[in-house]
Amino acid sequence: MDIRTTIQNVFQSLEKNNFAVLGFADEPMWEAPIVGVSAGNDSYYDFIKEHIGPFHWSPSEVFALKYEDVPAADRLRVVSMIFPQTEKTRAMQQKAKVFPCDRWLVSRGEWEPLMEEFSGKLVAELEAQSYRCVSVDLQPEFSRETSPDLGIASKWSHRHAAFAAGLGTFGLSDGFISEKGKAIRITSMVIEADLEPTDRKGRGPYDWCLYAFNGSCGACIKRCPVHAIDEKGHDKAACSAYEDEACDAYWPAHIERGTYIFGCGLCQSSVPCQNRRPVPDDAETAPTKEQEE
Repeated sequence: MDIRTTIQNVFQSLEKNNFAVLGFADEPMWEAPIVGVSAGNDSYYDFIKEHIGPFHWSPSEVFALKYEDVPAADRLRVVSMIFPQTEKTRAMQQKAKVFPCDRWLVSRGEWEPLMEEFSGKLVAELEAQSYRCVSVDLQPEFSRETSPDLGIASKWSHRHAAFAAGLGTFGLSDGFISEKGKAIRITSMVIEADLEPTDRKGRGPYDWCLYAFNGSCGACIKRCPVHAIDEKGHDKAACSAYEDEACDAYWPAHIERGTYIFGCGLCQSSVPCQNRRPVPDDAETAPTKEQEE
């Protein structure tokens, strides 16, 4: 099957991928997704359960949320899809200092309704082709837990699934650095299909992060208005506390807050990994300033 073509066709059909909320119904919120695949029996999913907590689902457990008859894990595939922010949104977000720009605020707040449309259409199309599949974002059981070691964590990590699918690595701020950078959002689904897994090429979990590579960056540290990022990583509690305070202090009157989920996203913009991966797979030295530009 050509899963990538199916995904792109569904993406092109979306009615909610626009900034109508801001009066720009003809401007897309997200660029077309990049796609990767991992095997349901990939040992990395065993590691995630150990690293995050036993509450984190395996691909088989995701499949069991919808189907009683669960095949062997080696017959399952996890399809990871990364949606990059548009160039205009990234440009506006770069100028933000303490609160995200309007486009960033809306693209995050409208993400759940968009995924309901995208994932619903994708599942329907794949089922019409006689494939059994489960979209994680459509499952009512999908929620957050508290990890003893990591704090707030989800029952399924789209970022870890993206790493397993060879789509990138993590950064100092916990963001995921893809070929299209870190200004992204991710979704994933589990499908029973014979798809070729994407090669991770032996990458480590932080290989595309300039700071992890040779300590030459740390731009995301400077971008955080409450110092929730430092050389040791990301303080989730401080980050979450600031987001609550920022919404109360800075939410723009012209955007209805409603049920929007908020994400500041300042550490995902105005950084070298905003819209690209700054470290090549075969890098021996950090890129020069000219190469970054």
